[in-house]
Amino acid sequence: MISEQNDNSFHQETARRPRREYVLMLKATAIVFAAAALIGCRRPPTDASPNVLPASGPASMPASGPADNEDARMRKLVLGTWADEYQGKRTMTLRPDGTGTMLVELDGLKAFMFASRLRFDMVWSLENGRLKKRTVGGEPAGKVGLILATMGDRVDEPILELTDKRLLLLDANGKTKYDWRRVDGAVKAP
Repeated sequence: MISEQNDNSFHQETARRPRREYVLMLKATAIVFAAAALIGCRRPPTDASPNVLPASGPASMPASGPADNEDARMRKLVLGTWADEYQGKRTMTLRPDGTGTMLVELDGLKAFMFASRLRFDMVWSLENGRLKKRTVGGEPAGKVGLILATMGDRVDEPILELTDKRLLLLDANGKTKYDWRRVDGAVKAP
């Protein structure tokens, strides 16, 4: 009788083991997808060196043609601090030297999985009406590193609209729009 009970508990335990592994695999997959949604990162098809700013550089670069003039105008207009509410509160600051910061504030399950607050340090450029960002670090370093290793460190987003109060970007998937609103006061359009 005792050996029969032990045999039953052994079979019950081995039956639970695959379920636990399956639940862990689902949780890990959820973390990866949450990281993707959190910062909207995609791996663009590029072979650029990770230590080089994309081609157009920061806002101070001179313009030479009509498209370059529009990019120069947009580079000046995009400077400053912007906020959106995509997958948590995000605040992005773009500086004239081509550096920037994105702060992401999370709550609930996302805060539990990552942190209640993440900081992504980046470099940015604007070329042919596209905002290009590359994350170069952040805090907490381990959580940011995990997100970057999973989702990549670069985004290249077409600018759908840029005014003194609104920055509307299109994700690489061609569907998701990021609607940023200026938070540091209006800048007059050049």
